[in-house]
Amino acid sequence: MAREVDILSYLPPILHEIKELQRIASLENPSLERVWELTESLLNNQFILTLDERGANRYEKMLGLVAGESETLETRRFRILSRYQEQAPYSYPVLKQLLDSLLGEGKYELTRSTSEKWVRVKLELTVSRQFEIVEVLLERVTPQNMMLYVEVRYNQHSTLARFTHAQLAAYTHKQLREEVLP
Repeated sequence: MAREVDILSYLPPILHEIKELQRIASLENPSLERVWELTESLLNNQFILTLDERGANRYEKMLGLVAGESETLETRRFRILSRYQEQAPYSYPVLKQLLDSLLGEGKYELTRSTSEKWVRVKLELTVSRQFEIVEVLLERVTPQNMMLYVEVRYNQHSTLARFTHAQLAAYTHKQLREEVLP
């Protein structure tokens, strides 16, 4: 939020009554407010988590990312952050740490089989909006000789058990399985 500028407040109170100074202040205040907005924008655009539209466009151009037209700013920030997190090759503990930092602890299941050469990641429903971004990240950083399975972890019986049958009857089977319930 940019500062509200009032040049008259910097002058002695006796000068506040002069019409010429009031007019000058009314003309200069919007320009100085715009300078504050641009300064704040420049500061915020130095950090991925506080990017605005302009900053996100700049990072996407630098990284060669293409944003969808209907994507939110939050999703675009997440994609940029995930690209900066990439550094192959990954070990299992480092991959777990990467997923913890991007998605949060407990928001996914990570399993692997080194003998059968596969890695499986099940994402919580709450991060399913970012499914494609995480999938691309994992494809870029996991070893190419391993099969990668990225899935959505659907609602379990334990999640639905706290509701009565009457409450659950308001939803379709697909909604019960695939949507975050209140």
